[in-house]
Amino acid sequence: MKKIRAKTSNRKYSIYVQRGLSRQAGRLIGRGLAGAQKALLVTNDRIYPLYETMIKQHLSQSAPEFYTHIIQDGEIYKSLDTARQIYDRLLENNFHRNDVIIAFGGGVIGDMAGYAAATYHRGLNLVQYPTTIIGQVDSSIGGKVAVNYQDIKNIIGTFYQPHLILMDPSLLGSLDQKEIVNGLGEVIKYGIVFDQKILEILENITSQKKGIAAIVDHRLFDQILYRCAKIKAVVVAKDEFDTGYRNLLNFGHTIGHALEKVSRLTHISHGRAISLGMLAALDISRQLGFIDGSLKERVLRLYQKIGLPAVIPELDVQAVVAATGFDKKFTAKKNKFVLLKGLNKPCFYFNLKEGIIINSIKENMD
Repeated sequence: MKKIRAKTSNRKYSIYVQRGLSRQAGRLIGRGLAGAQKALLVTNDRIYPLYETMIKQHLSQSAPEFYTHIIQDGEIYKSLDTARQIYDRLLENNFHRNDVIIAFGGGVIGDMAGYAAATYHRGLNLVQYPTTIIGQVDSSIGGKVAVNYQDIKNIIGTFYQPHLILMDPSLLGSLDQKEIVNGLGEVIKYGIVFDQKILEILENITSQKKGIAAIVDHRLFDQILYRCAKIKAVVVAKDEFDTGYRNLLNFGHTIGHALEKVSRLTHISHGRAISLGMLAALDISRQLGFIDGSLKERVLRLYQKIGLPAVIPELDVQAVVAATGFDKKFTAKKNKFVLLKGLNKPCFYFNLKEGIIINSIKENMD
């Protein structure tokens, strides 16, 4: 079993990565959080039926009293109303600060359960147990917990580090093709910004042409997950509260999140929106003379093999540009974009002209 030791200003925690780890999940939680008398598993109505047997056999061992709370699946349920439902469940079972919430699902579950854990009794123990690629390589690590509000993604939230993270790559076998494709967009981001070896491994796997589902079952894919998780842990250790260096993880997110907002968080999934945002960011980098077009061509070849979109839907361009103003990196007087000066050479660029942003969006609508 591989172990990553994450370290932040107020907490150190372990990230365990192993295919088949789920058989040991209850024991690992019980050992790591020995003071917990009660555990609430927060999951959704799609994931729970797939793993009900495993949950009852293994996860139920995590605490003497074990409860389950199932929410509806989907980004639109990452809301204050859903958080209230979790609070009600905690309250009716008299949870205390030494008890634990287990977030079992994708990014929505991780954010929702994490937000509830952070705010109920000003902080319960939190276990992130992601079942999606995005959850395992990114969103479960680093303590960002949030809900959406008025179609603005993650605008209400806080930082709350988990006490333990469990990653079982075999859980990814339950993902449908759309979810796998979404997650691979996030993987490509890590390869572009931080570690080109991730791109090389993914290119190796996809060259074997065994289908999208076979990618997550490939023995080399576990290396990708571990590399991404290790990068995220290092980045968080350098900048826990996302005030500087950690912003590099937002490559492609400024325009990507804007696309999500304009589509009202329903018509474009997060992974696809970020993938389109990365293409726009590559074009901005090219327009500024930082890179040539070869990196985008390489990325597009991967997109084609994986099935990621290469064309932004016909949306109101001005509305997309306006929506970028909600980016958390922006201030009232200046914008801030994550761009590239080369492969694995990210940089920040301030006060980017609106015309360049518009060009980058239109260029990827053709």
